[in-house]
Amino acid sequence: MLKHLITYLIFITSLLAIDAPRSSVVRTDYGFIDYANRVIVARGTAIVTARKTSEGDFQVIEKNLKLSKGEARARARENLLDLIKIVNFDSRTVGELMTNDRMIESRIETLVGSAFQQGAIEYLEQNEVAIALVIKMSGLAEIMVDAGGYMSETIAQSTYLMTRASTPKSERTSGIIIDARNIYHIPAMVPKVFNENEKLVYGPRHYTRSRSVNRGPIGYAHSVEDDNVRRRVGNNPLLVEAVSSNDDVNLKISNLDAERIRNVEKKFGLLTNCKVLVLLK
Repeated sequence: MLKHLITYLIFITSLLAIDAPRSSVVRTDYGFIDYANRVIVARGTAIVTARKTSEGDFQVIEKNLKLSKGEARARARENLLDLIKIVNFDSRTVGELMTNDRMIESRIETLVGSAFQQGAIEYLEQNEVAIALVIKMSGLAEIMVDAGGYMSETIAQSTYLMTRASTPKSERTSGIIIDARNIYHIPAMVPKVFNENEKLVYGPRHYTRSRSVNRGPIGYAHSVEDDNVRRRVGNNPLLVEAVSSNDDVNLKISNLDAERIRNVEKKFGLLTNCKVLVLLK
């Protein structure tokens, strides 16, 4: 409990620091949370145990790699659970939500148990072995994202198809980029976008639950040249600027830009398909 509390306090302190980097990757001593690529990676280490045994006149040093690998993997799982607890869901951390719902806690523990190994096992200089485990954020979203409040699959398939088909491909808006490089914004799994009048511009009712889980409502990048930009929002995105960030998580844009987004949504279904990306400093 004390370890979890210290980890949480360190995370919150780093987020509130005036000069804290507004990165899509949150790093700790034992792993990282990557909101852009939607993965969580944790590393665990263990000392390679050695035991002396006698076989006749010979002493044999046996390195119990199997035991050490098991210890490293167990520590990686512990660290992975600690990382998951500090994931920013919607201005609330996953750890906060786990505390209030035993079912969520149980399912996340199962998810951690199914984490897969990233890369090869490392053998370190200090007679240690290290193992990295990873889970995809889609697996976490499957647990955390409620069933209600989302657009139905039927509506999502039919709202914009005719309008998009009648527009030449070269003239279609392919996505939406919100430039938040001039404000303080903390990445989250399910952030929202509002206009200056606090009216929702982009949130769960604009997309289906399946897209929220598998794609994520918003992508993150640090430059328009980032590979994630083209994959997420295509070659002809609409660029708007964030004017502030509510609770440092939910973004606010101007009323004019909100209207521009509504217009392209009617034609091309960009919000419906979660073709939204935020630029961070």
